[in-house]
Amino acid sequence: MRNRFIQLIFKISKEEDAFDILEKEVLKLTKKEISQSIIDCGILPEIFTHDSSEEKLWAKFTDILLAASLTFLNIPSEVLRTRGDSADVFGKAKNYSIVADAKTFRLSRTAKNQKDFKVKALDDWRKGNNYALLVSPLIQYPSRRSQIYFQAIDKNVTLLSYTHLNLMLTYNDNKDFKPLWEVGKNLKAKLNSTEQQQAEIYWENIDKSVCKILNINEDALSNIKTLEMQKTKEIGQEGIDFWQNKIKEYKKLSKEEAINRLIASEKIETKIKTIMKAISFDN
Repeated sequence: MRNRFIQLIFKISKEEDAFDILEKEVLKLTKKEISQSIIDCGILPEIFTHDSSEEKLWAKFTDILLAASLTFLNIPSEVLRTRGDSADVFGKAKNYSIVADAKTFRLSRTAKNQKDFKVKALDDWRKGNNYALLVSPLIQYPSRRSQIYFQAIDKNVTLLSYTHLNLMLTYNDNKDFKPLWEVGKNLKAKLNSTEQQQAEIYWENIDKSVCKILNINEDALSNIKTLEMQKTKEIGQEGIDFWQNKIKEYKKLSKEEAINRLIASEKIETKIKTIMKAISFDN
């Protein structure tokens, strides 16, 4: 499934209606296929060039998957087309509305910080809606103490992993997820400021809330977490193989080819043209 959408994105990334094509394909998926795709969508393929149209389209792919997941959870949702200063996904349940954001990261990316998660921004983007949700790979969240947990609790922004979402799709049977969206508010009332920064405390409460709503024991959640780790290792090895092949490819380049590629990668000629344009006062 993952490779299928990687190839599709390569094929359509330059098209004006690329998002529409991608959304149409994702919405054809069954709930089971969505749950399978959601488990590893948070890992951005190394094969995509940094800041490329393919990379940006993959980010949209995760948004579409999140919207489809929420819809299967009886929270009809859509990906918003607005640019900047807005959540990516909006959902409307029977008794509440929710805004959501899906995060995807490269495994080769260095340590993430609170700015990468934009918890406060998501709270601002909530505006008049009731709840806010941020979903990211579990391994990308800080594993000890962090301000993102304090912010999530303080602003009642629910942090979830794609593992939790997979579990919710698997065991959902017209469940009411409202208690999950209020975990932060409840923790704020009973934890001190130091405890509110602790990853272990936060995830323990999220895990318990999800399992209670779904009426399952935590063994089921542990099994899905194990599956996510296995998938992450597989995709990680694919990334390692990709970059090792790049090294071999570069070693075969002639000196002139290597220099030209370096110049292109640094965008030196573009920078020169930009400076020339900036100082061409006579034109």
